[in-house]
Amino acid sequence: MKLILALLFFCSFAGAEESKSLAVAFGKGRPPYSFSERGNSRGIEVDLALEILKRLGYKVRSQVMSPYRIEAEAKHGNTFDVVVGVPRGGDGAGHFYSKPFVAYENYLIALRSRKIGAKKISDLSGLRVGAWHNAWKDLGKDFNRVFSPKANGRLPDNYREFVRQEDQVRALWAGDVDALVMDRNIFGWFRMTLASQVNTAVDVDVFDLFPVVNHSYVAFRDAKLRLAFDKELERLRQSGEYDSIVRIYVGERLAAMFKSGPKSH
Repeated sequence: MKLILALLFFCSFAGAEESKSLAVAFGKGRPPYSFSERGNSRGIEVDLALEILKRLGYKVRSQVMSPYRIEAEAKHGNTFDVVVGVPRGGDGAGHFYSKPFVAYENYLIALRSRKIGAKKISDLSGLRVGAWHNAWKDLGKDFNRVFSPKANGRLPDNYREFVRQEDQVRALWAGDVDALVMDRNIFGWFRMTLASQVNTAVDVDVFDLFPVVNHSYVAFRDAKLRLAFDKELERLRQSGEYDSIVRIYVGERLAAMFKSGPKSH
């Protein structure tokens, strides 16, 4: 009888432990948001999600995957309890999305020494501008009008697109472009991590020309867990700890960009 009770206790304990363990998926190759370093997942989205889940009492079994695969997992998969850093889908059928998790905010960034003034997209027509691959499709109709490919399929001579955003930032410091269009946190990350290789300490001006702010979300298989996560996310924001985690990856100087511009950082 004692043996049976012991086995029942052990099984109950093991079940409880298993119920507090979550399979969590993160993206890769997206610094400073989600990336792998020496076999470990790091980044703003990773640290925020892990901190919240730890506060909720969960242990995490994590796996990293490509951006394309992680989006498919959030929409259609059932392998993971939590999928971090994805576009928002519709709730239901075992998939529930958090409140906005991380904001992606694009700005025009130029070296202050260039003395550039830009109040609208059309002001960029005389500048050498750098952006990410296919950015002309992503940044609104005004940007599309100025920088979309010509009839021959070639981009305008004053516009360059980069496959690697590190190369985009290097081009700014090297003077190969007058200004670049980039998410503020990605720029902060490269400004900080490239500081030992190039002089990234020079002042920059930041212009807010892109009003649309995109967000990443966290997808859950359990609606109650989603609600608990959202509450803890809000506590993290209110306490200032959210911003402290962001500053780890973008540095103090560019931890926040104001909407009014230009602003020197």
